Amino acid sequence: MSSGLHFAEAMYVQDTLEANVTNPFQAASSMLRTGVDNGLENHINWALAQSAEYAALRRRMPQPDPDALVAYQNKFTKEDMAAADIAIKQCGVTLADGQMLFHGGFWGHPVDTVITTSRPFSTSFCPQVALRNAEWNAKAYNAGEINLMVVRVCQPQSKAYILSLDGEKGNEKEVVFASGAKIRLVRKTFICNSKVYGNWSSSGGSPSKEVPAFVLDVNIS
Repeated sequence: MSSGLHFAEAMYVQDTLEANVTNPFQAASSMLRTGVDNGLENHINWALAQSAEYAALRRRMPQPDPDALVAYQNKFTKEDMAAADIAIKQCGVTLADGQMLFHGGFWGHPVDTVITTSRPFSTSFCPQVALRNAEWNAKAYNAGEINLMVVRVCQPQSKAYILSLDGEKGNEKEVVFASGAKIRLVRKTFICNSKVYGNWSSSGGSPSKEVPAFVLDVNIS
């Protein structure tokens, strides 16, 4: 059963934000150009806190979050992913068609490629969180590009779990899809070049280089 809720499109509009940040694509593009935008993230925090739809979704989740999902957020081992996947399928919901989220990570496939996930797929309501994940542990440095995905729920079939905004990892504003989700790359748009960093080493510090940064429009079902 679908949640019947769709509330992410309008959360970027506020007088204190840039005039051109009015939708998820523009929010992701702005995030890549600026690198850091705490004003945007604070606004998203405010929008989620005020959202009756978000509150209704959270009420459909177990209270507190299942231990398997808390472990997944904090340790992220192979065993944690397997247990989390079971919990998502047992306790999650299908999100509304058109719901918008963000994911940071290297895609590595041509446009129109459809992949089926074999493990939980983490997304966030916030492009800044997703960008940090794309950079984490030298992922963008090793891939040679930054991929910030704007994720649209399209004809949803997969369960997703909406994690709490409270607790140690609440700042991630995370929504996790169960394995078996189908993801299709619709469009890949170059935005700018950006500096990324490799893993720190005691001998040479942290290497850096300029890489292209892209917004990827993807559908998930």
